[in-house]
Amino acid sequence: MKAYIIGAGGVGSWLAPSMAKLIGGEKITVFDGDVLEKKNLNRQLFNDGEIGDNKAEALGSMYGLDFLARFYSFGCMSHEPEDWLICCADNHACRLAVLQSCDEYRCKCIIAANEKTSAESYLYKRQWQGTPLDPRVYYPSILTDTSDDPTRPEGCTGEAQRATPQLVSANMMAASLAQWLFVFWHLKRPGLGRKVDDELLPYRYRANMTMLETFKIGDTINDPRTNNDTGTV
Repeated sequence: MKAYIIGAGGVGSWLAPSMAKLIGGEKITVFDGDVLEKKNLNRQLFNDGEIGDNKAEALGSMYGLDFLARFYSFGCMSHEPEDWLICCADNHACRLAVLQSCDEYRCKCIIAANEKTSAESYLYKRQWQGTPLDPRVYYPSILTDTSDDPTRPEGCTGEAQRATPQLVSANMMAASLAQWLFVFWHLKRPGLGRKVDDELLPYRYRANMTMLETFKIGDTINDPRTNNDTGTV
């Protein structure tokens, strides 16, 4: 099993060290084609000495992780069914690429995202494709929004961050929620066997300044209003 942390910025820089402690750095590969800038230091887990360095390389050096100093795109590499893709990127183009990779290679993914004072994470498995549990169903803009895509030559990275400034607390919360899902589905769920009905299990967490919501599989697939969810990522 390999865990791929895709995006090494506001969320990924906080997730990487805790994942290294959880499963070992040798099992983790970090993706990011961006370099660290001084403006990132108020919310990303880097220091002044790494300004100008590639973010994935900096995290890899600090925590003993494999890294790829490029942006993730569908088809850039193959995966095994036991792999986990944890998308911490702040654009829909990357989220779509990760979902497509899960469909192609039958692996699982967790997508983590946040705004200024809210955060969420959600799980996806290939067998959920096209159902109310598919992020492309409850967040259809994933299919069409190419703004802030760093892989497009004409794209301009950072637009989302400028439009919605983020707090380090929200970045840390998104990383924590993603890791909770990983711990449950990768470490805990296999040991439960058939003792637990899958419909009772969580697949998505969402938090803001006043509450934490848990979305369970059964509640979602049995609720026709799910397809009309207009929440943001």
